[in-house]
Amino acid sequence: MSINEVSKKSGVAVSTLDNAVKKSIESWSIRTLDAFALALNEKPGDLLNKLQPNPYTLNIKDGKQTIQGVYIPDKEMYQQIRSAVEDNHLEGWNPTSKDVKFLLKNALNPNPKDMERIDRIWNEGR
Repeated sequence: MSINEVSKKSGVAVSTLDNAVKKSIESWSIRTLDAFALALNEKPGDLLNKLQPNPYTLNIKDGKQTIQGVYIPDKEMYQQIRSAVEDNHLEGWNPTSKDVKFLLKNALNPNPKDMERIDRIWNEGR
């Protein structure tokens, strides 16, 4: 697809699009990204994900019981946190070590208010 075709489909000037493609994707305006997405029948966010490199790596080491470098001493808790992290990672979440530390902290010392809310949710249908 040419710049001219993108321009015709999106209504964005050829010169604007031509200037944008000479620069890194990080410098593109939302209008420019939207123009290319429209012309390619893509959602802008999906197109951005395809265009940007994704250096993220989910680092899980079962032998060391670590997730993103965070050691989880209790094996059962490790498995539970690992499952939650992997499930949500498949949905697009890219947890950092800070996120894993937060999960571990809350697993070790759950907030009583959160526990009450969870109990209410589970018991509503009974």
